[in-house]
Amino acid sequence: MPTTRRQQQASASDPAPEAAHQPPHIVTTISKLSKECVLRLSSEKIYFIVNDDSSGPAPPVLWCEIPQMMFFSEYQLIGVDDEHKDIYLGFSSVNLSRPLVTLKSAKSLKMKLTKKQCPCLTLEIESASSTSQQTRQVTHDIPAIVIPRKCWSDFYEPQVPKPDISIELPSLKQLRTTIDRMRTMSSDVVIRASAEGRLTLQIKTDTAKVSTRFKGLTVEAFEGPIEHSDSESETQINEDQSRLCVCRVDAKKLSMFLNADQISHNRVTCNVVHKRLVTLCLRTDENVHLQCYITGIVY
Repeated sequence: MPTTRRQQQASASDPAPEAAHQPPHIVTTISKLSKECVLRLSSEKIYFIVNDDSSGPAPPVLWCEIPQMMFFSEYQLIGVDDEHKDIYLGFSSVNLSRPLVTLKSAKSLKMKLTKKQCPCLTLEIESASSTSQQTRQVTHDIPAIVIPRKCWSDFYEPQVPKPDISIELPSLKQLRTTIDRMRTMSSDVVIRASAEGRLTLQIKTDTAKVSTRFKGLTVEAFEGPIEHSDSESETQINEDQSRLCVCRVDAKKLSMFLNADQISHNRVTCNVVHKRLVTLCLRTDENVHLQCYITGIVY
């Protein structure tokens, strides 16, 4: 069997406080979305990818990209050859999130791809001792699966249609509280976004209809007019339906993304392809991009 060469090593020393907190929060958010995830390592960026594998191979439902230079002072990556420099690893997101919690008080982190009883993502975390001036080093070996090149296309960034509307979101914490209450009554929620900067979340049951509205939100783009052909697109008095986008989505998936309120961010937007797709996009000052794709439910 021909041999292949894959090496990866990265180290971070005395990172900035905010930068040090971001990776644990990102991985914790991912672990709440899925037990398994894929780590893609490239020369310039680190990617966390979650696929919806409930019905066989499917495009990613979560895509997170992190500039490696923002978090690592040293970074070395050797792929199979010059044309295939990236490395794709599959592992338990929970197994990674647990050791990363200690980064808040760590002096340095080294991350390596190692070969032990199985391939492992090895974390060497150096922390100050609470009882002396010495430091202590803890090593975590996280079992990983090296994903073969023939499967890489399953983890490429999704190509999605241009959104009909892109609107900023209000406080994620406030949204999560609202959605979690709605989830106790309904498994799905209707999102309505208008070109006037209004966002409405609504559920319906046999006995009740509950709506929460947010006004004065920034609309970054609108590709109207929108055509409506059924009663799904209920409007308020004097509201122009042609300037309103609607999508019904899984309330649980929406709620899980809203756990991203732990990540310090400067902007979160909601992109809606009318009745087909909602893409939630979070960006940080460190150029971290987190995107969640929720397919629309058609009744």
